Amino acid sequence: MMKCWHPFSHYMSVVEVVILLLHPLFSLIVIYWMYKQYSHRKNRRELRGQQAIDARESHEQVGEKLFRSALAVIAIGFIVNFSFGWFDGDGYLSLFPSALHGWFGVVGIVVLTFTVRKGRLVKKQRESGQKYALELQRHGRASDVMMVLIVLHAFLGFIYLFQLLVK
Repeated sequence: MMKCWHPFSHYMSVVEVVILLLHPLFSLIVIYWMYKQYSHRKNRRELRGQQAIDARESHEQVGEKLFRSALAVIAIGFIVNFSFGWFDGDGYLSLFPSALHGWFGVVGIVVLTFTVRKGRLVKKQRESGQKYALELQRHGRASDVMMVLIVLHAFLGFIYLFQLLVK
């Protein structure tokens, strides 16, 4: 389908910009939420008794919701990337990331999945009375890596967004 020519045809339409901004806007919300979730690690050392139990339970529940939300944001990113690529004539190649930002996202979701799995394992071991300190440490280290990846991914994402907007 050909677009009609007009003097500003090289600029994106408002609808295209809004669609393009869905992923970064939802990402900012999830990133902030992840940062708050990450702060549990520092705060848990200061809590005792029922406060510690409540904070841990909240951390576990929020972690599950956050994981699903992150998957949704990633799906939005892939759908938007595929849609724009498809209509630009890239076909099925647009299913694959076309920029470093996208590949960092793929690595990020792998690390996030690992982090969540370790968190679930900690909970399972704790509830069954097994030792869980090693898995808790792995969960914490994975979350450290996750936070570094988030910063890099977001930085690359803003650069990539600007490149797309000036196309």
